[in-house]
Amino acid sequence: MDLSSLEITRTDFCDIRDFFRYLEMKTPSSQGSRNIHIVATISTFQGIDEFIQSLESFPFTVEKRWGNLLLISRVSNARRVSFFVFYDDRDHVPLFITDAKKTNEIPETLFRYINSSKEISNVWIAPKIMKEIKDDLVAEYQDLIITYFSARRGPNTDISSEYRPDVERGIQYHGNDGKHTLEEMEYYYGVLPKILEIQLPNGVAFRIDNKGIITLRQGHFEEIVTIIDHVVDRLKRVKDVIGASGYSRYQVGKKKQFYNIIQTPWSIYLTGGMEGNHIPGFCRAMKSNEWNFTIFDPVVLQDSLYFSARLIDGYSGSMIDVSTTGDVLEVYPVGKTDIGTSMRFFEFILENIDYSATVG
Repeated sequence: MDLSSLEITRTDFCDIRDFFRYLEMKTPSSQGSRNIHIVATISTFQGIDEFIQSLESFPFTVEKRWGNLLLISRVSNARRVSFFVFYDDRDHVPLFITDAKKTNEIPETLFRYINSSKEISNVWIAPKIMKEIKDDLVAEYQDLIITYFSARRGPNTDISSEYRPDVERGIQYHGNDGKHTLEEMEYYYGVLPKILEIQLPNGVAFRIDNKGIITLRQGHFEEIVTIIDHVVDRLKRVKDVIGASGYSRYQVGKKKQFYNIIQTPWSIYLTGGMEGNHIPGFCRAMKSNEWNFTIFDPVVLQDSLYFSARLIDGYSGSMIDVSTTGDVLEVYPVGKTDIGTSMRFFEFILENIDYSATVG
């Protein structure tokens, strides 16, 4: 299936569900597995025109426009990769739809754009939210089948574990009994899911991961939109809190020879707190390829549990200053607030430090 060759006779689309219904009509599931990737994002754009300007500066080519729906493309490895993108102007949520290859074409085009822009972030799905999605679907569809899952227990996971709760562990599982196996793993080993492959009895089959990529393999889109709405609703408060932070630099003195810097932080509240023995693991994990932060000038005062450092985002080059005395982690922008850097840092905290952390 080549979505970029889809002929659209409509003049505009103002609702994503309307476009998905149109897409289902043009590409019915009877034609076989769709394997369409849907990537939800959140942004600080003020409107679609600002969003288009950001796309073109990356650069993407905006091929066509139908109201809030765009067809964009970019050349990657001598091949033109295309995306439909719907801009929901109610919550400033761009939604990307593509049949490009997930292993190389999506990272080299879409995620390079997302990671380099300060105004947009992919929708991270925290482990507890992933479990909520799974539990809600299991409650609605008793015959649901999970064919694959990847799950993890971090060093400070705050859910119970019958066996060896102090052990950090990761599990990958293939099998049609994945629903029961995951429930057993959750109970006995205290893990939470990061990736799920699910088949619903109504014919919908999809894969969902913690980066917010949902791959529809069979069936209709309605269930996918419901999941995206759920995740975006959970992240609205995080976005608003990050958006209230700021960085200002003023020239002062008679000759304006000095600079006065004002940083307004946003806060992460840790239910279990951060202890001195957490710091080494925190620093190691931050540098991994998954999170790609460089730690600069760390300060650790063991007696007071004080820790501070400057973090440099290896993707965008944005910087944040972080500090904590145990229960609250303060995050200070350095320069313009980067929603992507801040969102990724918060997800890092949820996955590695405190699964129940909140913002404020």
